[in-house]
Amino acid sequence: MGWNRAACAAAVFAVFASAAATQANAQVYGDPYGGSMYDSGPSYGGAMFQGWWMGATVGGRSLDTSTTATDDFSGSDFTGGITGGYNIQNGQIVYGAEADLLLGDVSASKSIGGGLYTARSSIGSTGDFKLKAGVTVIPQLLIFGTAGISVADTDVKIKGPVTKSDSGADFGWNIGGGAEVALTQDWSFRFDYQYTDFGSETISYPGGDVKFDNSTNTYRGSISYHF
Repeated sequence: MGWNRAACAAAVFAVFASAAATQANAQVYGDPYGGSMYDSGPSYGGAMFQGWWMGATVGGRSLDTSTTATDDFSGSDFTGGITGGYNIQNGQIVYGAEADLLLGDVSASKSIGGGLYTARSSIGSTGDFKLKAGVTVIPQLLIFGTAGISVADTDVKIKGPVTKSDSGADFGWNIGGGAEVALTQDWSFRFDYQYTDFGSETISYPGGDVKFDNSTNTYRGSISYHF
């Protein structure tokens, strides 16, 4: 979706701009009575991302559905929730585990069977469990990737003269990445993208068997507190 790509580009630019500003502000005028012209400013130590963290996250999700009955179709909506995890930092290398809960519902639909029926799919609240690995390009800026599993409330339906549906908790796999900037020793902001594949489900209706394949693209920003 065009707005998702624009939001992604704008957020990545904002992250790098924030990092540059943080680095620039670290150099301030020093003591006029014999001190050096510049000093390093406040020091937060080398391990900016070490330890437990928790935060709030908000962004957008798109749902892409392909079926054996019609062309692909999609929908999009906002999402938000909580996120948290634990990082281990060894020099420039950061790795760990994290989880999040995203609320909201995103759905997509399209007519099939000559217009007599509608194929509809939706993804509701989603839990993600991921491993993370990354590198700090400067002490305050972390570039990372993630991969793991997801579970979500899902519903696929063929609605018409005869309605058939299948709903419940579905598992899938996810992969993504992003950038995180340390604003202070305790607070950070990050932007990340995640692709999630929820596999396939098949529904039988008078027109035959229809296979649904659902996947989501999620773009979001998060503000986090590091304990």
